[in-house]
Amino acid sequence: MKSSTPRKPRPAESSRFVLGRGRGEKISAVEGMTLSERMARLLDRSAGLSGDERRALIKEQVRRK
Repeated sequence: MKSSTPRKPRPAESSRFVLGRGRGEKISAVEGMTLSERMARLLDRSAGLSGDERRALIKEQVRRK
C-alpha cells in the first residue's frame, strides 16, 4: 500500500538517514532485544540532548553499573 504522504527525495551525496526511537525498538524486538527499564528511563531523560551529550550520559551510567 502506498503512503498518502509524499516523500522528499534526498540528494545522492547525502546517504545518511536517522531511525527514530520507535523504529529502532521495532527492529530490536525482531532480534529479541529490549531495553531495560533503567536504560529506557535514561533515554527519556536524555531527550533533547546532542548525540555527544547523550553518549556521555549513557557511558556514565554503564560505568556505575
